[in-house]
Amino acid sequence: MNRSIRIAFAAVALAVAVGAVPILAGTAQAQEERVIRMVVGEQKTMSFSGAYQVSVGSPSVADVKSLGADSFLLYAVGGGRTTLLVMRRGKPNLTFTIVVTQEDVKSLMAEVKKLLGDREGITIRPVGDRVILDGLAFTSDDFNRVQEITNLYPQVKSFVKVNPNAKKLVANQLNLAFKQAGLKDVEASVVGTKIFLEGSVESKEELQKAEMITKAIGEQVENLLTVGIKRMVLVEVDFVEVKKTGRDNVGITWPLDFTGTAVHTIQFQHNMLSNAITLAQQDLNTSGSTNFGLGFIFTDGYGRYLAQPKLVCASGEKAEFHAGGEVPIPLITANTIEVEFKKFGVLLTITPTADRHGNIQMSVMSEVSDIDPSIGINIDNITIPGFRVSKAQTNVTVRHGQTIVLSGLFWTSEEKNLSKVPGFGHIPIIGELFKSREFVEKKSELTIFVTPRIVNPDTPKILKMISDIKSRYKRAKGEVGFGIFD
Repeated sequence: MNRSIRIAFAAVALAVAVGAVPILAGTAQAQEERVIRMVVGEQKTMSFSGAYQVSVGSPSVADVKSLGADSFLLYAVGGGRTTLLVMRRGKPNLTFTIVVTQEDVKSLMAEVKKLLGDREGITIRPVGDRVILDGLAFTSDDFNRVQEITNLYPQVKSFVKVNPNAKKLVANQLNLAFKQAGLKDVEASVVGTKIFLEGSVESKEELQKAEMITKAIGEQVENLLTVGIKRMVLVEVDFVEVKKTGRDNVGITWPLDFTGTAVHTIQFQHNMLSNAITLAQQDLNTSGSTNFGLGFIFTDGYGRYLAQPKLVCASGEKAEFHAGGEVPIPLITANTIEVEFKKFGVLLTITPTADRHGNIQMSVMSEVSDIDPSIGINIDNITIPGFRVSKAQTNVTVRHGQTIVLSGLFWTSEEKNLSKVPGFGHIPIIGELFKSREFVEKKSELTIFVTPRIVNPDTPKILKMISDIKSRYKRAKGEVGFGIFD
């Protein structure tokens, strides 16, 4: 086949087939339309007035065939790029760039859209003879689908990345699912573009449960879980309480209120042989009391209480501590009488959960209580005491060995009692001799310190505690034994 075709006439002809390219010169649009895109095997019928020679740069990409007059047939041979030169009499020559692809870009985009489906965050656009995928994939499944499409179609180029925020959302969903399934020591975390499962499970059944949860969510993860014993956590708690009581009594209490009793008894003796009544004995007993006081006294009292419970428990498990006693409280109904025991003293309930990074999350409930008869009640000659309670409940997260203050409770009470002689007590200055004042002040301050540590049986802290307890036991054994200096 000849690469050039000479056309011997100059008649004006129009394009007669779809895909004919009109002549637009002198504008930017003409420059843009001088790119002819074709698919391998596609044909185009073209016609230019005054054309006498048409040539193609690379016959392996595209070629031409004369149709008579000034028309010719352009058809794509193979993929690539080449140029088409159209020479005309009395007019400027025309140059076209021919881009031949293996497949039509529009149809390729339609196929890619079908394969992607309704996946959010991914955009499709044509660039030249290629299809470009761009955006952020929300799941690993979306990202893997993009990779499969690029492997299937060489003309598809991907710039898609995994959305890091989407990974975090998936990790949060996994952590919530693990918690609901009872896997408290399993944690999903995001590192780069991957999700890792860290922590430990107690059995292979729990390991299979964690794998089933990840498959149900449809996310690929790196499983770093270990099957073994849970971590142990030592929790040191310090209950520090300081109490102060003060009672000031100033003034004179006069004897104005008399109280007492009077008893009069008479005994009669009756003679059975006569009707005479003889008085045998008659007694009259009286007693009375009143108050008189001269007060110039100031009383202060201090108290310090310290409890230092130490609890060792498995990560994720609950531990309880109680130092004090129990008070029986009767529960009386129409048919039964039951007794319920109410705890008082120092109570502590704690649930620590430790991760691999040294963070310890704790759910803590602490309580310090004492019996207070002044706020008790009496029902059917049964006295039920009251309780004065200081309580704190919270959730905190600290690092290994850090100390946190859970609560600092300050309680104060002030009372004033005044007694005076009517009339005289209202006289200025002199009236102070007929008055008595009593001031009562009570203060209490409670602070709770908590220090958790991740330990094992060989931790120096545990070994020291065991050594101290053994040494105390040995000292106590010597103190309770016989000694000549007792």
